[in-house]
Amino acid sequence: MGFVERAGLWIRTRSVFSFLLAATLMSTTLLSIVLVLSLQRVADEHPRRYLARALFDAFSQSAMNPDSEVTVIGGAPMILMSPDEASASEFATLYKAAANDKDGIAISRLGDRYAAVSVRGDKVAILPEFGQPISAFALMLVGIVIFAICATITVIYLLMRRLTLPFTELTTGITRVEDGDLDYQIPLDRTFGEYRKFAEGFNTMVAELQRIHESRRHMLLALPHEILTPLSRLKVRKDMVDNAKLRDQISGDITVVEEILSSILAAEKRSSGQAQAEFVDIEPYAAEQVEQLLNQGVDISISNDTGMDTAYFDPFLTSVLLKNFVSNAVRYGKGNPIAVRFSAVEGEACDMRISVKDQGVGIAPEQLQYLMEPFWRADESRGRASGGYGLGLYLCKTIATGLDGRIDVESTLDVGTEISVILPQALCTTLEDVSK
Repeated sequence: MGFVERAGLWIRTRSVFSFLLAATLMSTTLLSIVLVLSLQRVADEHPRRYLARALFDAFSQSAMNPDSEVTVIGGAPMILMSPDEASASEFATLYKAAANDKDGIAISRLGDRYAAVSVRGDKVAILPEFGQPISAFALMLVGIVIFAICATITVIYLLMRRLTLPFTELTTGITRVEDGDLDYQIPLDRTFGEYRKFAEGFNTMVAELQRIHESRRHMLLALPHEILTPLSRLKVRKDMVDNAKLRDQISGDITVVEEILSSILAAEKRSSGQAQAEFVDIEPYAAEQVEQLLNQGVDISISNDTGMDTAYFDPFLTSVLLKNFVSNAVRYGKGNPIAVRFSAVEGEACDMRISVKDQGVGIAPEQLQYLMEPFWRADESRGRASGGYGLGLYLCKTIATGLDGRIDVESTLDVGTEISVILPQALCTTLEDVSK
């Protein structure tokens, strides 16, 4: 990305307050420069110029009279030259200006003083230095102007800050909600006018989202309690079925339901702060989690690329995540090999990534954003035949968020899917850290 593109991106990502402040500062600065220069010219040069022209004209007339005494002004006497001498002197530029002036007089700055030239026929009178470039009064005026400009900019800044404060509050509210804080409400006393109506609408919307979220959560948490009893009876009655094939089918359905209940209970355990991390031997742990899935005739490989034999995490909650990932890979992997990999996160050496990669049906890009929504399925036509109910990944996301981690999904339709969970600080925790 080139400098122009980076500059354009930086400009496009600035806040409304930044644009307003920048526009105000630039316009005020430009106006101030023009005002100061104009004030200096009006307060310093113009009155001095007209007065000096009159006086200098009289002095030059006197100096050109051989019988008159040479007038001394500002500690330096007048100098009489011919036009050729003036053209070759340090006052050449000023001489040319005087020669082109209708009155034959020119005055200009020369160092920290003024210099003047008067042309009278073939005589050139030069006053090398006189006066100050700017008067004390003019300096005072410039100081007053600078102070007024600074005061104006300060007032404008505070006023703009006040006017854009509701934007900041709205941005804070949106960020908090994006982070999952549905209890956040924008302080109405920090808004006003139309902004307050926006804030009230935002607060109402968030409160409704929170109500829906809580209702859904309570419904999910009620499922285990409602299902456990009939599930126990079903497990007993299953053994009374004579048909072995039917008995296996019922057993498979019971296993799926138990997985769902385990996920729900794990999510509730995490949200209630009951997570229990411990040191776990990575490869034996992974093998234990996928052992029951090996009976389905799918090649599942396990690799540990963390550089460590053990890691520190909650084995129960992580097992829910891993089993869900592998179950989905088996279910939609077309019987192709599946790779389970433990690795360190690039740029975050203490974080551990657990990824499961299949070579199956994949997921369309437009469907990825809904993948972890409850009761959502990428292909409804598979129905219950594939064993999915649309709850597993939603509960996995809940568990991962509660562990301060995240779930990443990369998928290409008809190529395969790689889903992974990031567990923070799983690879750098030591016994000393745990004891603190």
